[in-house]
Amino acid sequence: MTRTYRFGTVFAAAAMLLGPGGAVPAMAEQDPGPPLEQSPEELDATLHCDSAIDDPDKQPVLFVPGTTAEGYENFSFNYIHALRAEGYSVCWMDYPHRGWRDMQTSTENAVHAIRTMYERSGGQPVSTLGHSQGGLHPAWAARFWPDMADKLDDAISLGSPFQGSVVANAYCEGLGLFGSGCQESFWQFTKGSSWTEALNAEPLPDGPSFTSIYTEFDEAAAPGAEASALAGSSHVAVQDVCTARAVEHFGLVVDAAVYALVLDALENPGGADPERVDGSVCTEVFMPLDYGELATQLPELLAMPARAWLESPSWTWEREEPPLRAYAR
Repeated sequence: MTRTYRFGTVFAAAAMLLGPGGAVPAMAEQDPGPPLEQSPEELDATLHCDSAIDDPDKQPVLFVPGTTAEGYENFSFNYIHALRAEGYSVCWMDYPHRGWRDMQTSTENAVHAIRTMYERSGGQPVSTLGHSQGGLHPAWAARFWPDMADKLDDAISLGSPFQGSVVANAYCEGLGLFGSGCQESFWQFTKGSSWTEALNAEPLPDGPSFTSIYTEFDEAAAPGAEASALAGSSHVAVQDVCTARAVEHFGLVVDAAVYALVLDALENPGGADPERVDGSVCTEVFMPLDYGELATQLPELLAMPARAWLESPSWTWEREEPPLRAYAR
């Protein structure tokens, strides 16, 4: 979705507000939502932006990574490269402890990033693109922070388990047999988790356009269609564009048809619409990639899940899901 603001509309609205007396009536101050528990310094350290964010030609885009990845690792060779070439100003964020910890903490980083980008860009609504866990945070932010509705344009997710994933259930149940517990965020990924129920308990706010892109062959956010469903979103399978396209969870971030859907969402009103995507994209496998950057990142990407699992702090392993914070109960 692209939001446009016309000065004439603004001036007309101002004239109506001023009225014949020229006085601006008192307006209720917007509820800022739950306070952020991390310090400003901690939050600033996880956001990285192009300098173009301060004077963008198009709406700025925030990249939100999947579990174990940092923003640049997840998106440098694909979407940062491709959307820069399309003229977008981009930022990317990281998580505390690579997304293993309570997602209620990690969402604070997304809230801070969106607010910062909105201010730096002169009040341009921000679009987000998240892979896996990364797609969940903008939805949670919009659900519980009232100011997000005006600051978000498109919130696009790739393989994000808004309804929980049965794979996470099996993972945490399996680890439970060894008495080790499960990472905090993985408890929240489970189907039927308190986190999932809280997200879906009320409709998302009007304003932002949500697009949930999934694949029927997702081995992580499974089953693909059920796990990725989000009320009020444009819910699109890769296979709605290219029948029987054999792309899995991690392939979503490099697939040409997925990229076409992302561009469609960014460049048109509302969410992605597969009917607008040219079927010729099905003859292509990959989106525009920076192959040099991919070669640099690939060893890290391949080693990352195992290393991050082994290095995850002991306190991120719990025997049960983290409790919901007061604002989400």
